[in-house]
Amino acid sequence: MAVFSKLISVRILSGVPVLACLCSLLVAVAAPAPVSARAPDPRAQSGSAQRIAAVVNNDVISVRDLNTRMALVMATSGMPNTPEVAQRVAPQILRALIEETLKLQEATRAGTIASPEEIQGGVRRLEQQNGMPPGALERNLRAAGLEWDAVLRQVKAEISWVNYVRRTLLGRASVSPEELAIYENQLKRNLGQPEYLIANIFLAVDSPGQEAEVRALADRLLEQLRKGASFGALARQFSRSASAERSGDMGWVAPGDFDPEVLEALSTMQAGNVSRPIRTYGGYEIVLLRSKRTAGSAGNGTPLARIVLPSAGPQALPPDRFQALRSQVSTLRGCEAFNRLAEELGAPSAPVAMVGPESLAPEIRSRIQGLGVGQVSPALKFDDGEAYFMVCERPPEGIPPRDELRDRLVQRKLEGLSQRRLRDLRQQAIIDIRI
Repeated sequence: MAVFSKLISVRILSGVPVLACLCSLLVAVAAPAPVSARAPDPRAQSGSAQRIAAVVNNDVISVRDLNTRMALVMATSGMPNTPEVAQRVAPQILRALIEETLKLQEATRAGTIASPEEIQGGVRRLEQQNGMPPGALERNLRAAGLEWDAVLRQVKAEISWVNYVRRTLLGRASVSPEELAIYENQLKRNLGQPEYLIANIFLAVDSPGQEAEVRALADRLLEQLRKGASFGALARQFSRSASAERSGDMGWVAPGDFDPEVLEALSTMQAGNVSRPIRTYGGYEIVLLRSKRTAGSAGNGTPLARIVLPSAGPQALPPDRFQALRSQVSTLRGCEAFNRLAEELGAPSAPVAMVGPESLAPEIRSRIQGLGVGQVSPALKFDDGEAYFMVCERPPEGIPPRDELRDRLVQRKLEGLSQRRLRDLRQQAIIDIRI
């Protein structure tokens, strides 16, 4: 089943920082999932499915809740829904449900629970960003045998948490002139050094007793990635990093931004490679290297993604599929949605990569010249089909303006404050795991 997710990350509007993440939203865009990925039929469930999996303060997470979320995770990540895989991933999925419950509890106390209108608006924006008509998200998920209420609970929890962070933590994310100057000087020192466009999955080891369990999960996720599972979907469902809200995307990072063990792995990787599980402070990290560049150089090229729709030859699409994809591509906005479709289609379509101007054919250069970031290019037609392109960034020469640097620091602070507050809630909560 082809599955998309979408989010709106931290951004600054009219000078006011706004955190507006729509995290782990699920959009089915193709045929229903195979039976193995379907949630269990409630009518066929045994009494064991109604047992308690965990109690979080006074709220109960049932075994049925866990099974339902398991089906969603399998369907969205492309992992096989087998007993062996389920046994490996169940502890992490239960932890995610526990954190989701803590978010809803804290948002309830603070009065920041998402309204029905906010939830409906979030779902509708998701449909619009992926070129879907109203109601298509729910119809497709139900057709795939997945429970719509479970998805709405995820949406509600994440929007409620966003509201909570905005109301209670935003005032603590201010950036002083001194902090901005230090960050600006750091970027200046990095000019001419390598930078990496990466995404990550971070699996926390909270106690020594979890070491073997978490390492086994990391190995399982890597195995599924090598079999074609979506990196972004796995990051959203399993990663404990703040980047999970952005499908694992960490953007462009310099050597000083991550652990030496990760830097060592990146230095030997090629664009498109996924690292082995790397043991770092606090857990295991799996890194996807999307591209490399030299910091501050305008001659690095352009981060470009492409979608190719073949109409003839061995890879030719059926006519109805070709027309449906052509219509879908024309509605895509932003590189996240464009990259996901490129990943789904596979070669010769390709997600974002750094492309030098000298390597582009004149016909392609003419279509991306002046194209806005995140906009779909006019179709490039050829004998065997047509291609579309999207510019994902216009790298500036030198370092970005100070307003952009301040926005980055605000985003980092908000993410850190959000993660620390969630950690405190876990430590303060009474959590009784019963399975």
